[in-house]
Amino acid sequence: MKSLSKNDHDIDILHRDDALVVASKPGGMLVHRSPRSSDQVFFLQELGRLVGCHLYPVHRLDRAASGAIAMAFSSEVAKKLQANLSADDAVKEYIALVRGETPEQGESQRPLTDHNTGVKKSAHTLFERIAVFSRCSLLRVRIRTGRHHQIRRHMSHLCHQMIGDTSHGKGKINTFFRENYGLPRLFLHAAVLDLRHPTAEGRLRVRSPLPKDLREFLLRLPDIDEELVAGL
Repeated sequence: MKSLSKNDHDIDILHRDDALVVASKPGGMLVHRSPRSSDQVFFLQELGRLVGCHLYPVHRLDRAASGAIAMAFSSEVAKKLQANLSADDAVKEYIALVRGETPEQGESQRPLTDHNTGVKKSAHTLFERIAVFSRCSLLRVRIRTGRHHQIRRHMSHLCHQMIGDTSHGKGKINTFFRENYGLPRLFLHAAVLDLRHPTAEGRLRVRSPLPKDLREFLLRLPDIDEELVAGL
């Protein structure tokens, strides 16, 4: 089900039931209101307006990233949903484009420093390569933990910086893709959430297709497989 907000932001509602809603956040939109930002529009507010009730946030996405985010209709469900998202059997899968040719599979368990406390915390990122083109690798990435900028920091440490990453990436590469192929933003999209449902039997599995801005960027690349893009 697809809805258009009053501020011309496309928000795709991917799943809704009596306990929760999962929707796809557009790239460039903050999840919550921030004292450091003058934005008048943020995702929690817009999604709450669309579904017509107060929502309880469960997890976040970077402002520049897009993709699936779950919100609960009560604080009790939010707690259960947070626990299920942190469980070992939960799947949080992303599509990312990084520089260079990566191995077919890889991972990083490099601890990451918490920006608020300065304490190093465990972090675990796994990836598998989907394709190689334009001196880049398209990856399917899964995270076992949820640290700040985890995928971006881990891929940078592996010398496969994310395309469009202005914090941990390569400025010259970003400029090249922006000026020549219209790179719109960070190429990171939360594509799949798969976890135990917090109130019903069975699992909740939601897929968010690659959004239009990233899809159109890929199709402008000279050596892209259009069938591959169609399946993302």
